[in-house]
Amino acid sequence: MKKHSIFKCLILLALMLLVQSRLFAEEKAYRLGPENLLQIDVHYGKDGLISQKVRVSSKNQITFPLIGEVDVNGLTVSELETKLYTLLEKDYLVNPQVNVVIEEYSTVSVMGEVKKPGSYPIKGRLTVVEAVSLAEGFTKIASPNRTKIIRTNADGTKTEIPVRLADIMRGGRQKSNINLQGGDVVVVAESLF
Repeated sequence: MKKHSIFKCLILLALMLLVQSRLFAEEKAYRLGPENLLQIDVHYGKDGLISQKVRVSSKNQITFPLIGEVDVNGLTVSELETKLYTLLEKDYLVNPQVNVVIEEYSTVSVMGEVKKPGSYPIKGRLTVVEAVSLAEGFTKIASPNRTKIIRTNADGTKTEIPVRLADIMRGGRQKSNINLQGGDVVVVAESLF
């Protein structure tokens, strides 16, 4: 009986470690985008510390002491740490130790004829079908093939991308199952009949 309990504990521990490593891998692969809130700590010298919370702008930039605006478009946390290290070491600090933590992820909004409209975090890759699933699916009066994504471009202009969700969900048009970006708005239209 005791061996059985130990075995159960070991299996539970293995599952927890597997889930933890998957979440860690997803965060390491996550690409930074608008709305992310980052905690950036830079240790330098004997006791020097620059610690700052910064939010990624709609232009995919952050502002950081000493170096000003930094483009973070599509970088992973590790890539941003390397970029900040390089910029700070170039003219300002000797061997800075840079640590970046994502405190808030980018979000997408799902609106219209879904059961649970709202904002949902993007933690890794999120497609339009997955976003609708997070919103608990369509209402009875939804017109899935009249869905659109409203995307804000770096210059502030907006682009509307039509998506035929019913066609995608039937197994066709998988290339149309678009990966969403931070700040995207998915709008599911109401059926005309």
